[in-house]
Amino acid sequence: MYKTIKVTVCLLCLIASFQIHAQETVKIKELTVEANHSTIQFTVPIANGITKVTGKFKDYTIDLNYVDDDLSKSTISAVIQAKSIDTGISGRDDHLRTSDFFDVEKYPEISFVSKKIEKSDQGYLVTGEFNMHGQQKIIEFPLQITGQLGENTIGFSCRFIIDRTDFDIASDYEHSSIENFLAKEIIVEVDFWTKRKKKK
Repeated sequence: MYKTIKVTVCLLCLIASFQIHAQETVKIKELTVEANHSTIQFTVPIANGITKVTGKFKDYTIDLNYVDDDLSKSTISAVIQAKSIDTGISGRDDHLRTSDFFDVEKYPEISFVSKKIEKSDQGYLVTGEFNMHGQQKIIEFPLQITGQLGENTIGFSCRFIIDRTDFDIASDYEHSSIENFLAKEIIVEVDFWTKRKKKK
């Protein structure tokens, strides 16, 4: 009799553990950027802000592991092909690809991997590891969800500033005798939406 009770208790414990495990199952959606309607662009103030140059990167991936439909549990990663830089002037773009600036032959990729995503008053605050031009830094930036269509199409937007000299980009380059001709502070704007990632 005692043996029967013991077996029954063990079975009940086993069933309970399965139920708890089922309740704790994590739902992960693998989403990726829909690049046709997304943009990674930047603005460089010129001559103390008298004018500016804008540009974008045309070849990149952004991936989102969306956990339990909760961004604060999720991770975002991005990889940009540095040679895809486009400011609208081919000669300038060729120069930006050289060792004076991005040195794309030596450093072909710019990458980011989130380490933490926290809810904030304006949306979310993303902290992560940013790699560019052989330099690795922890950066943080605000991120907003701009809307959602169905299960997999989610819109995102972020605006932040990076100091190019932190990544040793054109630290010693002098384009002109005009003071602060090429600003150190680069304005980065990223707008993208997602789609379901295809299974390989």
